[in-house]
Amino acid sequence: MDNENKDHYQTDEEIDWEAFFNPDDKQEWEKEKLQKKKRKKFIVKIVSSLLVLALLISGLEVWINIFNLPAITFVEVSNRLSKQPEVKDYKKSVVTIEWDGVKGTGFTVSPNGLIVTNEHVVTRTNRVNVHFKSGKSYVGKVIAKQPEIDVAIVEIDAENLPFLPLSINKDWEKWVGEEIIFIGNPLAFSQIANQGTIIGKAKLTDWDIPVMMIEAPIYKGNSGSPVLNQNGEVVGVIFATLQNPKIETKEIVGAAIPSFYIKEILKTIRD
Repeated sequence: MDNENKDHYQTDEEIDWEAFFNPDDKQEWEKEKLQKKKRKKFIVKIVSSLLVLALLISGLEVWINIFNLPAITFVEVSNRLSKQPEVKDYKKSVVTIEWDGVKGTGFTVSPNGLIVTNEHVVTRTNRVNVHFKSGKSYVGKVIAKQPEIDVAIVEIDAENLPFLPLSINKDWEKWVGEEIIFIGNPLAFSQIANQGTIIGKAKLTDWDIPVMMIEAPIYKGNSGSPVLNQNGEVVGVIFATLQNPKIETKEIVGAAIPSFYIKEILKTIRD
């Protein structure tokens, strides 16, 4: 090898083999590798903990909604009321209406499958699933909608069904002060019976008819619940809650469509 090319190479004597195989450098490399591994485990642990925490919070919100104090109270009231023979009979006519995650209440008003519910429960569909307390289920067809008073009629193919009679009294305001029972599917529950009192009427913006105000615990899922008087007649259908305009505290009360107007809708269907 000539001198010119030789300058580009190192001989064994010129390479610092001792530095190349320095145990201190190797130890430092192992230490750095271990630290990286620990950092990776720590990051994975943090991410996993955050995911678990998110799931716990999400689950806690569900259980809070289901088992809050008012919910426990209305279950206790329902258990007490449901021991009454007449309430047991009422429940046979109250149904759960479901479609695409939406849940509401309805009730049969004829033995051949006509069911009353709220229009906002079925506003974006014409087909729903209808579940009875007996365990029977049907596919229901929405055959009438009256959004101006939030009423809809669903029909199922069935006969000899239990049903609730509608009151046809137009002068429903005379019932102010009367105690009522209503049955529905609030929150994650079904077939919950509760009680309240008719306390007056309210006029809503863009509504042509006055609505019935009820002092009662109303929750999401109670939409479409029948309001029954002491004679077992449906005097109204719950559709919302609102602030009581008659008192300064603006307490929240239930709002129901008087059954007289529902009777008129059913009459047009049957005609």
